[in-house]
Formats: sequence, C-alpha cells, structure tokens
Amino acid sequence: MARYALISDIHGNFKALEAFLEYIQGNPVDGIISLGDYVTDGPYPEKIMELLYGMRERYVCHMIRGNREDYLLDNVNNKEGWKPSSANGTLYYTLLSLSKRDMEFFASLPTEREVVIEGCPPLYICHGTPGRVRGNVQWEEGLKEKILRELPRPYDYLLGGHSHHQEIERHGGKTYINPGSLGFAMDGVGKHGQFAVLTGDGEGWRTEFLSIPYDVSAYLEAFAVSGVDEIGMTLNKAVKKSLVTGVNYFFRCIQAMEEEAKNVGAGSMAELPEAAWELLAERFGL
Repeated sequence: MARYALISDIHGNFKALEAFLEYIQGNPVDGIISLGDYVTDGPYPEKIMELLYGMRERYVCHMIRGNREDYLLDNVNNKEGWKPSSANGTLYYTLLSLSKRDMEFFASLPTEREVVIEGCPPLYICHGTPGRVRGNVQWEEGLKEKILRELPRPYDYLLGGHSHHQEIERHGGKTYINPGSLGFAMDGVGKHGQFAVLTGDGEGWRTEFLSIPYDVSAYLEAFAVSGVDEIGMTLNKAVKKSLVTGVNYFFRCIQAMEEEAKNVGAGSMAELPEAAWELLAERFGL
C-alpha cells in the first residue's frame, strides 16, 4: 500500500504550502507528486523555493514544472522586457527575486513524465495535458476524453493540474485526476488550499480530495510589505480578491484586457496604458 500527496498550482502562495507541509507532517505520506506552477503571482518567491528545497530533502518527490516556470525560463535576462506594470509586473517581480540556482532547478524539471511506484499501477503526470503544458480540460470541450483515449499503455492513470479544478473522471477504463490548486483555489469559496491524497496498491489508486485553511490574512499582508503590489498593480489586486472569494478575477482581468487590446488594435495587453487597467480595476471592484 502506497500513500502519496498530490499537489499543483501553488502560484507563490507560501502560506498555503506551509499549511500543506504541516498537514502531511501530522498525516504521513510516502511521498509527494507535484504538478508545477510553483511561483509567480505572489510575494517573496524565495520563501516558496526554500520550502520546496526542504520538501525535497524530507520526502520522496516526483516533480514537473508548469507554464509559469516556462515563462520564466523563456525570459532569462528579461529579454521580453517585463517591467513594473499591470500586464507583467508580477512575473517581473518573480524573475528579479529568483536565484541562478532556482532557475537551474526549474530547468531540470520536465513538463511531463511517468511515475512508477512499486506495487502500484504506473502514473503519467503533466501540468496541463500531455504535449501541451497549457492544455486546459475545463476550457476545451472534449479534451479530457481525447487525452484519456490517447493515453498509451501501460498508463491507466493521468494526473494533471493547470485548470485549478479539483476533479476525477473515468473514460474508457482510464482515470484523470486533478488535485485542484493548493495556492490559488478557484471554487467560489476562497481562503483555503486544495490537494489530493492517492492511495495505491496492485488493484489501482483511490483518491481523496482535501481542502485546508491557511493564514490568508498574513499572506495578503505580505503583498504590501514585500513591495510586489507596487510592481504588479491591477493584476495583484485581482490575485488578492481571487484568494478571498475563490472567483478567478485574475483570469477575468486577462480575458478583458486581451479583448481590449484586440479592439484598439494593440499587439498585446502589455501595450495598453495603465489608465485602461485602472478602469478595469474599478469595473471589477478591485
């Protein structure tokens, strides 16, 4: 019998990661499977990295990287010109805060891989979907069924994140499991983190979905103290409202500004003036 914690989408929330690590200390597991998106969108990325390095020393960890890590790796030396702004300020803040060691660590992680645990059916893990780190089974109709249908033998279990949606679904004898988001749970509730615990044996894997509270007030205070609010601007406000409400104002803002950029003929939302972002903040009550 094997017992593994499954986490994804921490998004810089060191308080949620602390709460998770405290939980498994009192509820022991044989290891941790982690599906990426460790950083960006929050204060003090160095705190997340310290917790991750400690987690790897203490537990057997099977880890991959997500699209947020890919963004950082694709922008080494800030070749894309990120700057304090609503469009990419949170990414810029994270890029400035990470060390060479951190970037090398992310580069060492694959975007998908198999996980073989003795005595249990093999697992295939990805951040979005196999072959697409940003593949989102919540947004694309029929995608979940397609990836399960195409999942090669000997894998009957696919673990994925990215959608921030806690779910399990079976199709054609194969199972998709998403633990939800540990650091940015978007389920209309807010103020808690999501993960799963998988218990496996020769017959298969059983899934228990869990939600745990964390110190949201202390985490929100860290936004102001760290200085990230001044760098991330409107999208930082969206992150904070999302954490409290469980409604994805972060994504709503991006959608709205991408549409605005299209309407005014801008190349991307990064070209829009801050005044447009300020109007958006008023619109969403940020």
